[in-house]
Amino acid sequence: MKLRKLFVFVLFTFMAAPGFADHQNVEGDSYDVMIDMILRPVGIAATLIGAGVYVGVSPLTAIATIPRPHDAFEKLADTIVCKPFKWTFMRPSGDYRYNEGCARKAHTVVYQPAPVAVPPRPVVAEPAVTPDVNKKIDAIFKREMMK
Repeated sequence: MKLRKLFVFVLFTFMAAPGFADHQNVEGDSYDVMIDMILRPVGIAATLIGAGVYVGVSPLTAIATIPRPHDAFEKLADTIVCKPFKWTFMRPSGDYRYNEGCARKAHTVVYQPAPVAVPPRPVVAEPAVTPDVNKKIDAIFKREMMK
């Protein structure tokens, strides 16, 4: 029984610790810490349930992604997975209005047709030796062969 109490105490202590990791703009007192010891495990459960719902609703989300702006997956993940995760692990202790999500700012994508590929022109190489030089080489060859 003592081991179970120690485990629960250590678990709650670790769940409340991320709230003290950053500079806090909100002043938290001991009551906020006690409330966070209850709310942080609830936030973990909400994150896990949200991840399961996200997987289960993915086929419907795929249908909702068809019309523009094609961001249904991002909005759904931000709402039911990312916000509970950040509320649980990144929220300062005592700040119960923390509402930061993970959604990236969408950049407008302008459709631009692909450039038409123009095949390269064949390179016509000029003969390495000009005809006058060929005649001179032939004359030298004949003279040498006649010797």
